[in-house]
Amino acid sequence: MDLLKAFASGGLSVQFIILPVIILMVVEIGCIVVFSLIFEKLLPDKIYKYLLVCVTLVGFYIWAVPMNLGYSEFIREMF
Repeated sequence: MDLLKAFASGGLSVQFIILPVIILMVVEIGCIVVFSLIFEKLLPDKIYKYLLVCVTLVGFYIWAVPMNLGYSEFIREMF
């Protein structure tokens, strides 16, 4: 599922936008819930909030790599 090819061809359907965003939300919420269940009571508040941001970035990475949305090819072509 390559978003850049879909934009270029003009045939962008709802499946190429809505479904990946729903999957992104599910993955992000899942990562946050698992992290919160394990570490919310164990860590001090400042460290917990800092690591929560890191966990959301990891959740985005977990979503982006298998979805193969074409970001890596786009960045390679730009630079």
